[in-house]
Order: sequence, then structure tokens, then C-alpha cells
Amino acid sequence: MKKYILLVLSLIMIALPFYAIYLENKPRVGPIGNGPVPTPWFLVISMVLSGIAFLALSIMMFVKDSKGKNGTQ
Repeated sequence: MKKYILLVLSLIMIALPFYAIYLENKPRVGPIGNGPVPTPWFLVISMVLSGIAFLALSIMMFVKDSKGKNGTQ
């Protein structure tokens, strides 16, 4: 069960920064602000890298579980 939760959350962690960048740069109508805000690239890159690390951990958990069920270790 933990591996499925980890898989879903890692995919969300990878997709969320790109969605935030999309919303930040989407054109708006009316006097909403002074233009786009500079993107904090350190936060975007660190969140994507941690999502990739958790995705790799989830895949390793899937592989370990499938090897255990086959009887070969």
C-alpha cells in the first residue's frame, strides 16, 4: 500500500511545479498585477528532483515486491 501512495505523491510532486509555472505565466484580463513574478527556479528544480527520487524509490519497492512473490530473491 505504501508503494502506491508513494507513486501517486511522487507524480504529483513532479507535476505540481509545472502547473504552477503554467498558472503564473497564463495571460490574465484586467488590472490583476504588474506582470509575471520571477520564478523561483531553485524551488522548482528541488521539488522535481525530490519527486524523481521518490518515483525511483517507489519503482524499487515494486520490483522488490515482485521478486519476493516469484520466489526468487
